[in-house]
Amino acid sequence: LFSFLYALFFEEMGRATWWLGGAAGLVHGLFALMVVLPVLPGIHPRMASDFAGPVPLKPLEPPGFLSLNYGRRTPLVTLAAHVVYGVILGAFYRPL
Repeated sequence: LFSFLYALFFEEMGRATWWLGGAAGLVHGLFALMVVLPVLPGIHPRMASDFAGPVPLKPLEPPGFLSLNYGRRTPLVTLAAHVVYGVILGAFYRPL
């Protein structure tokens, strides 16, 4: 699904380059860290919320701001993985 969104982005731009894919990956990673992961405790039934804390029925720790509850390097690795994903797609995708 995400590769189709990247392809739509490249088609709209009319070109696909590694740096354009990396920029799209950076935006994608920031969106995931700042928007998607903070709302995950409200969606996932077995994840504790940031406000209530863990209970015996909800053993998963919430990600917290920028997923820092999972370690200091988590945001860096997440952004790096998204950028690498975008670079690979940008380098190999050819718009029609």
